[in-house]
Amino acid sequence: MYAYVIRRLLLGLLIIWGVYTITFLAVNLAPGDPFTAKESAKVTEADLDRLRKKWGYDLPVIERYFLHVRRMFYADPEVLEYEGGGIGYEVFAEGGVNRVRARVQEPPDEIVLTPTKESRLDDGAKEVRLARADDGSYPRTAIIQGQYRFGLRSLSCREARIELDSQGVLITYEGGFVTARPILATPPAKLRLEPALGEGEALELEALEGGRYSAAAAEAGRYVVVGTSTDLLVPKEALEEGGIGFNLGTSIGHNKPVTEFLAPKLWATLKLGFWALFLNYLVGIALGVVSAVRKDTRTDHGIMVGAFFLYSMPGFWLAVMLQLVFAVTLQWLPIHGMGDGSFLDGLRHYAMPVFVLGVAGAAGTARYQRSAILEVLSEDYVRTARAKGVDERTVIWKHVMRNSLLPVITLFGLSMPFLVSGAVITESIFSWPGIGDAAIKAISGRDVFVITAVTLMATIMVVVGNLVADILYAVADPRVRLR
Repeated sequence: MYAYVIRRLLLGLLIIWGVYTITFLAVNLAPGDPFTAKESAKVTEADLDRLRKKWGYDLPVIERYFLHVRRMFYADPEVLEYEGGGIGYEVFAEGGVNRVRARVQEPPDEIVLTPTKESRLDDGAKEVRLARADDGSYPRTAIIQGQYRFGLRSLSCREARIELDSQGVLITYEGGFVTARPILATPPAKLRLEPALGEGEALELEALEGGRYSAAAAEAGRYVVVGTSTDLLVPKEALEEGGIGFNLGTSIGHNKPVTEFLAPKLWATLKLGFWALFLNYLVGIALGVVSAVRKDTRTDHGIMVGAFFLYSMPGFWLAVMLQLVFAVTLQWLPIHGMGDGSFLDGLRHYAMPVFVLGVAGAAGTARYQRSAILEVLSEDYVRTARAKGVDERTVIWKHVMRNSLLPVITLFGLSMPFLVSGAVITESIFSWPGIGDAAIKAISGRDVFVITAVTLMATIMVVVGNLVADILYAVADPRVRLR
């Protein structure tokens, strides 16, 4: 049995990898890219080119695929850039030694100051754009008081004079006007980095061609660049030269690791899917048993008619009708969300989506269970047990049920992917913060790594579901031998 399980797992890995590869290539070979939707009057072509280069969209799709595969299993040393004083820094690991290297930053062609949400609402602040002239200068521009964003930095335009040193320019606000000028036009021949706390050795960096400086070994900690207002943090993570790991990439739309982005959503979907499957098989098996035992009676006909009706009912229509009746008209249940975490509130939020997902499956399960029981009831050993005077309840639960579970086990194996991807439409209707809702938004935004990660999860559940079903066969039927 163990050898069988190992063989199935190896075969499952090949299936998972094949589906993942096909999904990755299909998404990447489609016309356009994730940044096409970002095109607008506020986004320049240079900005789009920088985004494409950052995410590897300047490479051929095959090269991009193998680069992604390598990064999936091997963690590169983390490269961090620090802005300030017109000099950017890269921290990296080389030969097991932590190193730092500096580069001179080119002032941007355009400076865009974007007001925060509060400034737009309270003060009516608008976006301010400072275009760089041929001589390298930026125009002095009037600006409304408020809080503005410049890249990852924040500029507060208030009464006092404010200076912001970032990205190779010095931005100054004073008297209702904002000005900017390039800094460090002539980079120094040497840079000296001293530990911020005075402990450890200082680093000497010499200027090289191309605007870069030589690399030097560095201990983890914070350094001060002598002669500038810039400081540098050398993280502990960069002490490693990379290593084996597992990384599904970074969400382009949310700029977060896919595993970190999808983990809470996966948990929300698993909880919803678990209770939906629980309702499915609890109700479905019970109705199937009652229908089979009372074959050709009004109870049997009523159950089967109801099962056909519910099975043929579209899930999205049922979800909208439940919202209309119980959330809008009667106002008994909340219309969307997961609740605040308390048991009663969670029960009210789970009621409608669990019913929508579980009731249609229960109708199908009831039909499968009924057919399986009727087939087993015609077997010789059941007639023999009845002829010996065995109680009918014992015949059903001891002799019939165990042998009639095999078709339902097959159905259970096929239902396992439902825990991940079966609630896509329902999650969207009920605004359930799960994998399905994230998948729809990722598809519309061409968020490649989120799409491939969701596909990977669903494929894993298919493989695991089929393996679990095969193992349960042996548990339910001793005649089955896994060799």
